[in-house]
Amino acid sequence: MPTLKVRPIPEEDIYKDIVRVPEVHRIDKNGKTIEESTACWIDGTPRSCVAVLRGYQTAVEAEIHMDDRTRNRLGVRIDEFHDFKFRPAGWYGQLIWAWNASETGYRVASRLAVIGLILGLLAFIPVLMDWLKSLFNCFRAVQ
Repeated sequence: MPTLKVRPIPEEDIYKDIVRVPEVHRIDKNGKTIEESTACWIDGTPRSCVAVLRGYQTAVEAEIHMDDRTRNRLGVRIDEFHDFKFRPAGWYGQLIWAWNASETGYRVASRLAVIGLILGLLAFIPVLMDWLKSLFNCFRAVQ
């Protein structure tokens, strides 16, 4: 896993919950390059968190660029070196990322999606009960 120096992120990327890593260092445990805009668990630091990995074309050094909020979540400071480990977060990690996002739009959208899913499941219960009742009646008629 790459040993990277923690650096501040450019001002336009602050509070977007993204981490900028040059492509050569944006690799998973198998040494494969992780595609840009992938939500990943970041490990190898005192704490772990989910962030979206993006490239950083202007940096050629072994650096990772993140905002203050992400540094606090990971428990790291500027100019420290850590053996960062990246692993794609999957759908659960993406939900965690959006649920706790700094950007209000992502946070609200993820919470509305979960509420919609719960309401959809609750609305499906009567339909499921009708299906089960019909299935039970069908088996009873066969006997």
